[in-house]
Amino acid sequence: MSCDAAAERILGGRPPHLRDDGHPPIFEIVREDGTPWPLLDRPLQAAALTGRVTAAAVFGLRRPGQTRWIQVAARPLLTDPDVPPPYAAVATFTDVTADREQRRALVESEQRFRLLAEHGTDVVTRRALDGACLYCSPASLEVLGFAPEEALGVDLLEVLHPDDRPAASRLLGRLLETGEPQSLRHRAVHRDGRVLWVETVGRAVPGPDGALEVQTSTRDVTSRVEAERRLARLALADPLTGLANRAALLQRLEDLVEESVPAAVLFLDLDRFKIVNDSLGHSAGDDLLVTVARRLDELCGPDSLVARLGGDEFVLVVPDVEPSAALALADVVHEVLADPLHVGGHDLVVSASIGVVLARRGGEQPAEELLRDADVAMYRAKSRGRATTVVWDARFGAEATARLDTERDLRAGLERGELVVHYQPQVELASGRIVGVEALVRWQHPLRGLLAPGTFLGVADDSGLVVELGDQVLAAASAQVAAWRLLPGCEALALSVNVSAQELQRPERVARAAELLARSGLPPSAVTIEVLESVLLDAEGAVEASLAAYDRLGVRLALDDFGTGATSLLHLRQVPFDTVKVDQTFVGGLGASRRDEAIVRALQSLTQELGMRCVAEGVELERQRDWLAGQGIGLAQGFLLHRPLPAAAVHALLTGSPG
Repeated sequence: MSCDAAAERILGGRPPHLRDDGHPPIFEIVREDGTPWPLLDRPLQAAALTGRVTAAAVFGLRRPGQTRWIQVAARPLLTDPDVPPPYAAVATFTDVTADREQRRALVESEQRFRLLAEHGTDVVTRRALDGACLYCSPASLEVLGFAPEEALGVDLLEVLHPDDRPAASRLLGRLLETGEPQSLRHRAVHRDGRVLWVETVGRAVPGPDGALEVQTSTRDVTSRVEAERRLARLALADPLTGLANRAALLQRLEDLVEESVPAAVLFLDLDRFKIVNDSLGHSAGDDLLVTVARRLDELCGPDSLVARLGGDEFVLVVPDVEPSAALALADVVHEVLADPLHVGGHDLVVSASIGVVLARRGGEQPAEELLRDADVAMYRAKSRGRATTVVWDARFGAEATARLDTERDLRAGLERGELVVHYQPQVELASGRIVGVEALVRWQHPLRGLLAPGTFLGVADDSGLVVELGDQVLAAASAQVAAWRLLPGCEALALSVNVSAQELQRPERVARAAELLARSGLPPSAVTIEVLESVLLDAEGAVEASLAAYDRLGVRLALDDFGTGATSLLHLRQVPFDTVKVDQTFVGGLGASRRDEAIVRALQSLTQELGMRCVAEGVELERQRDWLAGQGIGLAQGFLLHRPLPAAAVHALLTGSPG
């Protein structure tokens, strides 16, 4: 018997029975079931000994750690009934190890596939390329409401939502084109008619017969989609009122601009909302905001948007509205808010300052700019008084830019020490003696020269720089007055300083004032804090807490512009003021107006009864001074007596030296 080289390569050597070198067999020949295959049962031997033809048989060449599988075909070369065997025989060998391993892997894959499919919660399918279902897992009953056998032979696109079938068809095309797994989130229709959200992952795989199939795994993600939608709504909604938030508002404005739709933007800020929070608590404040939000929402049509930007700011966006209709809507808003709101057991009447911007058809103004302009118009309305509407004017933009420039320069000026203090003397009318000074801030601007407070204090207040400005004024003025008190006859010189609303709304600022006074050496009893009555009206609770802290520190308290507010007597009862400054509105008519004289006499009588000092401000004419002196009001200040002066000029007055 002989064996060619090709057979030896396939067999990995000469068969054991053909070896004559005395070495042990290099492999063991086994049947497909792994049992040894006796020599005489093998196809080549059977063909030689019996004349039997073997078309294809598979055996294994087993070595340690490896088995190769060989397919063999054998036939006798010559058979003659008159000639007894053995006959000559020939066998051909084919290495089928790779094919056998591939089939084994397919079988194992199919077993794993069925194990996962039969016991998983995902709907697993196998489909022919024409869409017909070849297999469906039991989870279909739970997820889609039909039994697996009902799906066999059916095109499963039928259970998809009609609107999503094109996307599923495109996914199948991409899957076959690229050979890569594809995924799609889509809707499916349950047997009971419910629409579900599902995720399907598909891939092309060879089937058991070798033909290409599409294998899919589908899971119900309805709860996840609903959760995502809730989160998306929350991302675009104000959590307190449920209205649209800033992101949703800007998106709506951008859409209107892109679509060239004219619209009105109404920016609302509730007037004196802080009083509700301070007096009734934040819970009542939240209830008020929710009630206002509901009224605004009911006021607007389905195409309009109502948003809350935060705090007490609301925005209404009304598309396709004429300017006159936008202003009429603002009037309706004022009327709706004027109707009392029941909050926290109280009936409250609120008002709003409203800024209006009209976005023209075809305009290209960005959404952020529309909102900014409406905000600027709202602040202009607030400066004109409560419950007021102002329509944006292009001039406001230049003013806003100028304010930004002023804020930038002021911030730098505070860092460079450009703020200076001038002092207006307070005079004892009977003797003409200077008994105190009021500190008044000025700004020595490097380009614009010396600026009066009216040109920058509003910006300082809006930007928060007024707190640092107040620190610098108090530090400089207290140190200066402490030095003047060392002069002969000036030992009792007093200092008056104005304190901003922002400082008074922060009771902790009192500790900072105490620190600055201690550093200067000026005793608190020599200092009078002047408070505008309008500040008390806008922020009662926090301001009164600060004033009480100043009183405990030993600082004197003065109510400035007395008589111009609506609740002066209430404040005199609640706050420990020891000085009242009569506003120049009433001082201006003294000696000429019986009405003004009667008012000032009444104020003087009231302060005397309460044990307070009465100081007249704004004295500019001799008749005013003479009337005050004759009435017994002994302290006054004004241009007739002394204008605000730099420190050097005041020093000259105090020492009697030439100015």
